[in-house]
Amino acid sequence: MSQRFLLYIDILGFSEMTRKDPRKVARVYAILNTLNAHNSSRYKTIVFSDTILIYNVNPARNDEDRADLVWYLTEFAEDLHHRLTGQDIYFRAALVAGDFFHYELENIECFFGGALIDAYLAEKDIPSTGLFIDNECAKYNKFFRMARFNNRFSFVYLNRSLEALNQLSGGRYPLDLMNSPGEDFAPFVPWQVLFLKDVHLQMRTHPQPHVRTKFLTTWDFYLKRYPEMLRLLEQSQFDLATLAAPGSWARAERTMEKEIRYFKRIGSGTSLSKSISGWNAVAAPVLPVQQKNKKA
Repeated sequence: MSQRFLLYIDILGFSEMTRKDPRKVARVYAILNTLNAHNSSRYKTIVFSDTILIYNVNPARNDEDRADLVWYLTEFAEDLHHRLTGQDIYFRAALVAGDFFHYELENIECFFGGALIDAYLAEKDIPSTGLFIDNECAKYNKFFRMARFNNRFSFVYLNRSLEALNQLSGGRYPLDLMNSPGEDFAPFVPWQVLFLKDVHLQMRTHPQPHVRTKFLTTWDFYLKRYPEMLRLLEQSQFDLATLAAPGSWARAERTMEKEIRYFKRIGSGTSLSKSISGWNAVAAPVLPVQQKNKKA
């Protein structure tokens, strides 16, 4: 029985960010610093370069513990997914069970284990975005829908509001909410529809074919589970009024826009952002002042 569960997250496109838009890297790190995973002493987070590791500090004692650990680690991925919506930043993650060790020596931090190797190798071979969960973890998943990817991993749908809305509608839209706000039934629909809109755009327009493939795979998972919803959204250019009466999520849309603006600015003022600004100021070429042409 597994006692350790490891959530391995890879920020996609990190190399390009580093070379072309280091301010975006500052934004990524600032967002990672706000994750709800930091609020519990039961879990430890390690961040290095484009990789985030989150694992349970104390070994699982029984199946109830294991179910709780899988639940919370999946929610940590869901939380990051939510915070990155609208930021043009995406991740691919693997949740695995196995051995993992993390400790500190006087001058260095050490972490290793079979779970880390398994997650690293599996994540690199998945042509998609989102969270994938191994069979051992999937046994304890209670709250998230999954779809089989291969003989070891399943895709996890980090969109419980869309799932709730789809169950309520039976796949028939627009849904009559009886003049109630959409937030009462599925509060995060605007974020999750925006994510689908961004995935659809990336799979059509990203200049690199292998990146388009990742988004196309993601879209295909959602299309298989919510065919009626996605076809209507695609036809309407992702208009929420396709799903319910216009304005059903007005309050949530305002909150979403406010959050997106907040997270776009969150990296400003950090040490990394300031150092980037300082480096740019030093590195920027000093252009000579053009002299006015003198009349002959």
